[in-house]
Amino acid sequence: MKKSIKYLFIGIIGISSITVLVIFNFVILPNLNQSIYNNREKQYTVTNISVYIDYSGVKENELFKNITLNNYETTAFHALSNCCEIKIKYSGSDVYVQEINEVGIGWIYWINNDPLPGIASNHFYLIDNETVNWKYVGS
Repeated sequence: MKKSIKYLFIGIIGISSITVLVIFNFVILPNLNQSIYNNREKQYTVTNISVYIDYSGVKENELFKNITLNNYETTAFHALSNCCEIKIKYSGSDVYVQEINEVGIGWIYWINNDPLPGIASNHFYLIDNETVNWKYVGS
């Protein structure tokens, strides 16, 4: 009888632990991530976005202007994916750009003339009239 109570107790603890883990990962953590990343609310639409691609001499630089992003797909990553052919790598919930228009691996980005954001581009929400700068730095 003592063994069955012991196994029942271990089972309850196991199920409780898994439940807490699932709630944390799918309910609490996503809400925390939005405020951790760049303290900007997702916008349904952002307008007049520019994307500047600096290929560091590998090929001629490009500038794309007057981009409009819709349907809450309003991150720096979405701006790039709307104007360029890209290859990406997933790491958890982060998306990292590996190649832009067949030039890769080794890209950094920043917004306007601000310092590097320090977060994956798919978590940096844009607002109207911003410029997303991408620079090839090699691997």
